[in-house]
Amino acid sequence: MKPVCLAVMLSCAGGVSHAACGAALETFLSCDIGRSGKTLNVCHDNDIITYSFGRPGAPELALAATIAAIDYTPWPGAGSTIWEEVAFENGDYRYITYGAVDRILPDDRDGEIEVSISGGVVVRRGDDVIAELPCLSGTVDFGAGAGLWDAKIAAGLSYDPQERVWKNSTE
Repeated sequence: MKPVCLAVMLSCAGGVSHAACGAALETFLSCDIGRSGKTLNVCHDNDIITYSFGRPGAPELALAATIAAIDYTPWPGAGSTIWEEVAFENGDYRYITYGAVDRILPDDRDGEIEVSISGGVVVRRGDDVIAELPCLSGTVDFGAGAGLWDAKIAAGLSYDPQERVWKNSTE
């Protein structure tokens, strides 16, 4: 089960709207990549997850996979940084998208917790890192939490935290 406090914390963090994925889809990650004018959008419903990179309306690369087949690593539940990854395959290339919410505790216990949201994509070919493209600060919309997790469960999968793999619920 995913922690409920994550949704509350993210709603207080502000950030970008979910408009990049449209009303019918949930956002895993959406952001601007540097000052290049390019965007990264990872969106899903209960069946399909999509990856889009490039200029809005004219992506350089668009990929899609089923929710059941996508390589999704949920937050393991420990540490001050809540992070998740989704990896897409395209031939010899692997596009590892990630988002993170860093909870920064104040020096004095009377202050508020600061929240820093980040994300990006790492492009790999085999063991080689081809590119690391972080999201531009302040543009990150990271939909961590129940959305993708719930979609995997609805697809008949369960997560084994010891092995860090998704399995058919009947296994």
